[in-house]
Amino acid sequence: MKKTLTLCMCVLILSCAGGQPAPDWKMRGYRHLEEYKQSFLSGKEDAAEPHFEKARRAFAAGNDLEWLSLAFLTQFALHTACLERFDTAPFARLYRLAPTASHMAYCHFLKGNLSAVDPALLDNRYADFLKAAQAADSPRAVLALQNIDDPLSRLIAAGVWIRYLPGNEAISQMAIDTAAANGWRRPLWAHLSALSVHYESQGETEKGRLVKERLELIKQQYNKAGRREAAGAD
Repeated sequence: MKKTLTLCMCVLILSCAGGQPAPDWKMRGYRHLEEYKQSFLSGKEDAAEPHFEKARRAFAAGNDLEWLSLAFLTQFALHTACLERFDTAPFARLYRLAPTASHMAYCHFLKGNLSAVDPALLDNRYADFLKAAQAADSPRAVLALQNIDDPLSRLIAAGVWIRYLPGNEAISQMAIDTAAANGWRRPLWAHLSALSVHYESQGETEKGRLVKERLELIKQQYNKAGRREAAGAD
């Protein structure tokens, strides 16, 4: 059976350990990975990284290289959703010791190596988007993204397009709407910034200015509210 890297599949793996309860270390690692995901997307950097390190330690304690690989792929996917660079060296070392073809397919997808991705090894939800991206067909990509029900998967796919393919207003706007609907500050700010840059590169300076002004206002209000909360806690 083809292995996928979605968190839904992770839950399934954890709950089906041969009829036996999943080991404590695996449950602990999974919980920390979920906390990492939520903290990362919410822009809580100070909280995110400790959860990732605890997840790594839990999986290492169980001598499970597959779950260590999944942890790094989760990290890479979140960076992609936020249009950020990432270093694949830790994953590559794990892959040499415990190669899983579907893991490498997902890594290629996240790095924009689209011609190297075997569609049969990638999560089915990305199938139509992958075809569109491989053909650099932006209208088809927009439709494919609209048909991805899971918001994080949609945001990851949008991140792949925006990072590695020509900028597209509709895809950027979809990413912004997805991040905003879920209260995910880190990708929201990243995609607003990317859209502003896209407009400016297309000579639409007024649109770019308005998006940039909107982002600055949002940041200002967020930071001001944060300072008030901190003062109230003292």
